[in-house]
Amino acid sequence: MPDAELIPPIGYSGAWLIIGIVLIVVVIAAIVLILLLRASKRSSPPQPLPPGGLAGLRAEYHARITEIETEFAAGRLSARSAHHRLSAVVRQYGRAVSGIDAPVMTLTELQSSPLPTVAAAVAEYYPASFESADRSEISSAVARARQVIESWG
Repeated sequence: MPDAELIPPIGYSGAWLIIGIVLIVVVIAAIVLILLLRASKRSSPPQPLPPGGLAGLRAEYHARITEIETEFAAGRLSARSAHHRLSAVVRQYGRAVSGIDAPVMTLTELQSSPLPTVAAAVAEYYPASFESADRSEISSAVARARQVIESWG
């Protein structure tokens, strides 16, 4: 056979290698950027305390808890909804005092955060928040929320 019939392999341009490397670098940079942004949102600096300092903040959150308790006693709020709202109040208080974004954290994330009293209260609220049967009282949940508010400072 004559050598003229063989066709040499087609060579690829070096540009394809450069394009591939650039794409890999862009994907890695995007992942790192997303992780950094999520980390900065979780540990935002604490908001300045309202006038009256911590005592004023405590009074505001005690008023929120009393409002939930009153609505439940009047029958305008189910026990399940009351537990949801108490959980939200406790989480918001944790964020207001510490700057940690507790309202958007899962229970597992809360338990590994430096907010042990908030995590314990939310863990106590979970069963009542997700069960189908409605409870007839929320006094222990209200007491736990007040304990979280008073445990700070």
